[in-house]
Amino acid sequence: MKMKRVMLVYPYFYTGIIKDQLFTPIGIGILSAVLKQNGIDVMKLDCTFLTEEEAIDKAAKYKPDITGIYVMTTLAKNALGLLEKLREVNPKSIYTVGGPLPSLYPGKFAKKFDYVFKGEAAKSFPDFCRDFFNAANRIEFLEEIKTSKYLGIVSSQMGIADSTVMHLTKKEIDACPTPDREGFDHEKYQELCYECTGTKRASIMMTYGCPFSCDFCSKPIFGNEVRFRNLDRIFEEIRDIISYGYDSLWIADDLFTLDPEFLKSFCTRLIEEDLKISWSCLSRVDSVTDDIVKVMKNAGCNKVYFGIESGNDDVLKLMNKKIDIAKVRKGVEVFNNNGIDCAGFFIVGYPGETIKTIEETFEFALSLGLDESSFNVPYPLPGSKLYERVSGVSDDDWTIENETRFLYKSEFDEKWLTKRIQETHETMKQLKQLKPGLEIP
Repeated sequence: MKMKRVMLVYPYFYTGIIKDQLFTPIGIGILSAVLKQNGIDVMKLDCTFLTEEEAIDKAAKYKPDITGIYVMTTLAKNALGLLEKLREVNPKSIYTVGGPLPSLYPGKFAKKFDYVFKGEAAKSFPDFCRDFFNAANRIEFLEEIKTSKYLGIVSSQMGIADSTVMHLTKKEIDACPTPDREGFDHEKYQELCYECTGTKRASIMMTYGCPFSCDFCSKPIFGNEVRFRNLDRIFEEIRDIISYGYDSLWIADDLFTLDPEFLKSFCTRLIEEDLKISWSCLSRVDSVTDDIVKVMKNAGCNKVYFGIESGNDDVLKLMNKKIDIAKVRKGVEVFNNNGIDCAGFFIVGYPGETIKTIEETFEFALSLGLDESSFNVPYPLPGSKLYERVSGVSDDDWTIENETRFLYKSEFDEKWLTKRIQETHETMKQLKQLKPGLEIP
């Protein structure tokens, strides 16, 4: 009997920088679960806590028939470097790739990989693997593949002109099994998270897609249509997460709080089931009311993260954020008044900004009473409108962590921005030490 082995690779190598957003990769967990449903043996090669040599050695011993590598912008260099070495130790394997960057540039990746899977591949990739393994003649199967059968598939032989980005329907999403978290190094993930947050936090997704079009955003995987998962499936996954020793959730959806009814249903059920798990999420500042925030607090929400971006209304319009600073202030106040910590993401040095508007952003951030803030320069993600507007974008410098560095030609001085960010963080620390209730000017 022919072997049916698939290896799924997450090509991130932990650099030692302490961070609270380091989680087991959900994407390959979902693919693994679906593949196993189809009777296929799977190895998840999560490189996070491995050296490159250890990863290659594991791959060489496993000898997969099909290798799938996940690639987003920051992982491209690692992924392409691994690909070369994996081909050396497993030359007979079929090499496939998916993720945000291959979805945006399938032609570029089709030159290096045998097949590219664009968009949400939780159906097309497992279907491809299943049919390949079940084929009477695997060579003939590969020669006769049609793009209409595996939506999103691309290869240099088939061309890319008629390939379609795959987005799953709600029915298809709900049909997916609970992500396969078996075999990840949960102890190390939990240890690092606990060091940063005092919790053992795992990531989960409950909605897919975002209807907004922020200037700096790129969404090649999930697209514009928002789809909500079935709550029964969500709670199955939460119980599975708890079984691995986690006590907190990071809800990684772009817009978890978009629909008040869905949000309220989730919170109500979490309270009823009394799973004793805390959680945090991303939220828009204008998508919740005082009533729903009270329910979130009762359901264990301890922190929300806002993409505030700027303290100047004109810059917010440049970014196409569809909010203004009055809405930001009101949204933060609602959460603060209900005892939920708030963190804010800000972008400084945006094309079209001035020193004055940058300083307004620093002042605004200090005035909000945030528990945490993050300031970054604009990252022109491939596929975003920002990427199309700036010049001199570096394609090989995306692996930098925790540095204020422009990836394109900017008029703003990096050293000055770094200094002002550090000064603002220091002032924020001092303000947090003030007694509760003291009004910040």
